[in-house]
Amino acid sequence: MPSSRINRALQQALNAPDGAPNMARFIATFQRKHPQLLKAEQGDIEHPLTAFLNDYVRLLPGLLVEIDQSCHSLNIAGTSQQLLVILDQFFAAIEPARFDYGLVGVLDKVYFGHRLVEELHDQLMMRHGQPMISWDTTLANLLVHTLIGDSYAIRLDMTAQEIVGYLPTADAPVTPQANGHIHWPCLVREHGLSLLLS
Repeated sequence: MPSSRINRALQQALNAPDGAPNMARFIATFQRKHPQLLKAEQGDIEHPLTAFLNDYVRLLPGLLVEIDQSCHSLNIAGTSQQLLVILDQFFAAIEPARFDYGLVGVLDKVYFGHRLVEELHDQLMMRHGQPMISWDTTLANLLVHTLIGDSYAIRLDMTAQEIVGYLPTADAPVTPQANGHIHWPCLVREHGLSLLLS
């Protein structure tokens, strides 16, 4: 279960008075640097990308609850608890001035949270053959990776991989692969965005 500190930090960023103009400047700068990277089904990029980033931030607490519930059901509750403690400490280190920038000021923290969930989820899914959370965030994380900058995002990726690599998941029993179709939507595609990778 995500801590109240994480929830409060996200809410503070979402409610920042200057959040919308800062987001617009952030997206405009990104588009100038990477004009061919993103495509929207309709209209310009700013509206769907802003909506995507808002949902990306709002989604994190729910995914933390889901991965925690999955770990409890697999009798490895200590795994998600350790992950949540680490993420809580990461959010506790946010400098207060960063909240003035809205979502832009905490996007790296949110990305790190999503990457921790993704790494743990992927390990569990390999063992159990079915999704452990309700959204496929692979493409979403790749998009935010690009938004926050490759070199910094790679450092966060490596840290997430290292942390999850030390978490106790090996004792979780392997179960047969799930039968039937599982609806596992992609957050990027839900917003009508395409990430054009060469």
